[in-house]
This record gives sequence, structure tokens and C-alpha cells, in this order.
Amino acid sequence: MSLSTFFQQTKTQIKSAISTHPIEIFMIAAFALGIWFVDMNSGKDHLAYWLFEPMLFAFIYLSRPYSWYRFSWIVPLIAVFTIWQVNDNADFYGYSPKFWGAQFIVLLILFGFPFVRNNQAFTYRNFTTLYYITSSIAGWGLVSGLVAAILASISTLFNIDFSEWFQKHLYSSITAFCLPLFFLVFQQRQENTEMTLNRSFDILVNFILAPALMIFTALLYAYVGKIILAGALPKGMVSNIALPYLVGGLGVYALRSISVKANWNGFFKFFPYLSIIPIVLLWLAIDRRISAYAWTEQRIYLVALASAITIAYTILIIPKIRQYRLISIVVMIAIFAMTWVVNLKEIAYQSQTERFEHLLTKLNLSDGQGKIRDDVDFLSRLENMPEHELQDWNELDDVSDYLVAHHFYSGSYNGLNYEEKQKAFVQKYGEKANALISLDVYEHSFRINDSEIMALQNSPVREAEFEWSSIDLTPYKKWIHVPVYQFYRADDNSSKKEENESKEQAEVCFVEEHDRYCTDMDQHIKKVFQQHHLDAMKKLPESDLKLIRKDLLKIDAPSFAIYFGSLEMQFSQEKGYHYKSLTVEAIFEK
Repeated sequence: MSLSTFFQQTKTQIKSAISTHPIEIFMIAAFALGIWFVDMNSGKDHLAYWLFEPMLFAFIYLSRPYSWYRFSWIVPLIAVFTIWQVNDNADFYGYSPKFWGAQFIVLLILFGFPFVRNNQAFTYRNFTTLYYITSSIAGWGLVSGLVAAILASISTLFNIDFSEWFQKHLYSSITAFCLPLFFLVFQQRQENTEMTLNRSFDILVNFILAPALMIFTALLYAYVGKIILAGALPKGMVSNIALPYLVGGLGVYALRSISVKANWNGFFKFFPYLSIIPIVLLWLAIDRRISAYAWTEQRIYLVALASAITIAYTILIIPKIRQYRLISIVVMIAIFAMTWVVNLKEIAYQSQTERFEHLLTKLNLSDGQGKIRDDVDFLSRLENMPEHELQDWNELDDVSDYLVAHHFYSGSYNGLNYEEKQKAFVQKYGEKANALISLDVYEHSFRINDSEIMALQNSPVREAEFEWSSIDLTPYKKWIHVPVYQFYRADDNSSKKEENESKEQAEVCFVEEHDRYCTDMDQHIKKVFQQHHLDAMKKLPESDLKLIRKDLLKIDAPSFAIYFGSLEMQFSQEKGYHYKSLTVEAIFEK
């Protein structure tokens, strides 16, 4: 096809789209022109109308086959007037789950309308609509890129600077007009009466997507076999595999109905039944997650999605109701329920509150009246904390951050800023809640008020930055190449290690086949503690460990000196401070 022919066909399709969809063209032209009269730098005021453009466009577009299409323009007018009376600030809708839920429902209606019973026709309608939308986005991107290139050329050649105001309005106008226009143009093309994919998509489904689905099915069932042999429940992260598998499986299963010649019929005949086990794995993973960490908004959405998927595969299993349109309706009902019916924030807030108060009781921090005990000394409690409590303290830190900083039950905290929410939290749980809010628990340490840092039982000693300028090189003859810079306890790099030796060996040989470069790191740590008159068998605050950091990060032997970039120690009541891992920065020979 020549370039002139392409442009001629495009011109013809645009004319056809305009003549066939006059009301849609009028509406998008009005939106494209209207954006120029709005100040886009005024806190998004009056921009809500354009958020509703896709909904209004979809309504008019779907009205075309019916006699009342000629009166469909009344709906946008009523909508604009209603928005004007209620709230025309874009933020009001942009952060509203109800608004985006409605948008997704309208999108699904646009995909599937008129929701015919025939699965092939329904799938073909969804696929072609998705293709039109994708093509429209590509066309809009091309136009925007060409406009940007033209503006850049004008600026370069004629030294004309286009204001930010002009560019914002220009690109917004292009978006408001070109996206729906291209959609109308693409859907003008003659549809395939056989309702099947073209050859390239057919190859994609039969030789890439379908084999990949079969491989993932085999892997999931192999994982189930591993679970049975091990006698252990699946990990919570299995949902990250099972969920995409089930969603992707639905897509591949549906696309086969519009393939010219669908392959792998034997597998897909039993695929709905083979999906039962992954669905069970998904629910087990969700149950374990919720049981351990209670409800959050994300987990409620996950349960809704899992429920929709379970119903969808049930529909596929039962031949009498095996209609893809029912699956689409189930998804729309789930979206409506999650955004318009169920108060996710309230459920999450109440659930996390119960979890928080349970942790307070478990850690003996509750006064029995719903508040934190006034006599609690968080510094002392954490410094002397048994190792088995670390997970509970981590959870307490996370859930308090959740309640204060992220999600708030609208009935309790609605309209409050962060400081006010903190005050509300302290008022509910007592003055000691202030210390809890400022508490950050890490793997090896904790922080209160961003100033006091204490070491937990597993505490690393690290040098923030290795500075060569701080080293006096005068006593050294030469620098020794560092063959291995990172070591772990009982690492195989140790030349002294024998097969029958304990795995708790602390000796490290920094240069292979040179015994003089071997050091018992536990003895080194104890020696440094003794030099500073400290007891290595007692857990020390981070402030004391900082005083000996430089000495811990250096081995000063008679014939050599070693400088560490980091040294990680562990503390236990039986061994005191002992070596876990280290990194080497430099070795010098004296």
C-alpha cells in the first residue's frame, strides 16, 4: 500500500466516522474546545467534567443502534449540570473508589455490549473493542509525538518559546479529541464476519499462550506434589503465582473460541477442572495471610477478585451455564460491591484495630482499659526483648503505622490532617502511644524519636563509608590483593575447614593457602571488647558499640593489617557477641 493510498483511506474512514457518529463527534469537539477556557493550574478546579468524558462518550456510542440515539446528547448536558451543582473539582472524583469503580463497569459494558449468549460472538466483541482502544492509544501517541516534534522545530528554527499554559491545553485538547475519534475510525473498518482471529493472533494463542499455560499448570501441580510430600501448607506468596495463572487461563480459554483452528483440545477440555487445585491454593494463601495480618483494603479486593474467579471457573465447569457474558456480569457485580456497597476503609480499620489491641495484650502493654500502660518503658522492653518477641514487635510497629499514617476509618478520622490523626490516636490509646508512633523496629535495631537507636539481639556493626584518607599507610610494606571480599560464618572459603569440623567455626582465612592470614573472628571480637573494658556476654546499646566500631573493623596482626567494610555480629545469651559475616576492604603487609 502506497503512502497516498493510506492517507486516502484514512481520510475516507474519518469522514465515515463523522457522518455515522455526529453526536459523538460534537461531544468530543466540545470537550476539546472547552479545555482551553479552563485554568489548569488552579488546583484542578473545574476539571472534573473531562474525567467523565469516557463515560459519556461510551453512553452515546452504545446508543447509536437505538431510536433514542438522536436524543442521547441530553445525558451529557444533565451530567455536566449535575457535576456543576455537586463538585467540579477533579480531585473529588480522582480519589474516589466509587468513581473508578463506575469507570471500570462502563468499560466492561463497552467491551461486551450487547452481551450476546454466543461465546464466540461475545469474545470477538471484547477482543475487537480492546484492539480498537489499543490502536486509538497508539494513534493518539503518534499524533502527540508529531505535534511535539513540530513545536520543537518551530522553537529551534524561529526562536519561539511556547508557554507551559499553551502546551498543557494543547496536549489536553488533543487527548480529549483524538482518543475517541481514533476509536470511531478504527471501529468503522469491516468486521470479520467469521468472528475469528487473524493469522498472527492465531499463532500467538496456539503456539505461545496455550503452551505457556500448560507449562504453568504442570509447575503448579508439581508444587502441589511437593506440598503433599512435605506435609506443609503452601506459603502465602503462592497467591502471586496462582492469581495471574487463573486470570491468564480465563483469557487464553476465551481466545481459543475465536481462533481459526484451536489446538490442544485435549488439555483445554479438562482445563476448568485442572484449575480447581490452583483455586484451592489461592484461597489457602489468602486465608493464611488474613489470619496472620488481618484485613486491609488490598486483601478485601483480593478476596473479591478470588471470589469472582472462583465463580467464573464454576461457570466454565457447568455446561448449561457456560456463558462468558455471565463471567463479565459477575466481575461487574464484584466491582460494584467493592466500590459502592462495602465500606472497605471501615472493615480494614476495625480489623487492624482488633489486631493492634491483640498485640498490645500479647506483649503485656495494655492496661486492660483499651490504653497503653503508663509504666511501659519501650527502650527497656526492646533492649531486653527475647528473640521470639521480635515478630510481634515488628507487627505492632507496622499496624500502628497503618492506623495512623495510611488508612483511617472515615467515621473516626475523616477530614483530619496527619498531626490531628496522631492526636486522635494518642487520645484513644494514651500518652504512651506517642512513643509507639515514633518507634521503628528493624531487623537488627530499633529507633525512637529518630534519635535514640538501640541494638537488638542480632545487631550488625557497619562502617558507613570506607575512607582511605583515614588510614596511615606508613607502617605497611605493600597492599595485598583481596581474592575474596565477602565472608560468612563457616564459609567454604576457609582453608582450615575440614569436613568433620563444626559448622560454627569462626576462623576466616582472608588469603587462601596462607595460614598467617587466618583469624578467629570470635576471638577478635572478644579481644576488642576486653580492650575497651566491655563484657562481650552482655548486650550493649548502640551508643557503646559505636565507640568500638573502628577497632572492630580492623585486625592489627604482627605481620599484616586488615580493614573491614562491614562486620555483622550476632548476640545470644549463650555465646554473647559473635561473628556472622563480614566484607574486606583492604589487606596490608607490614
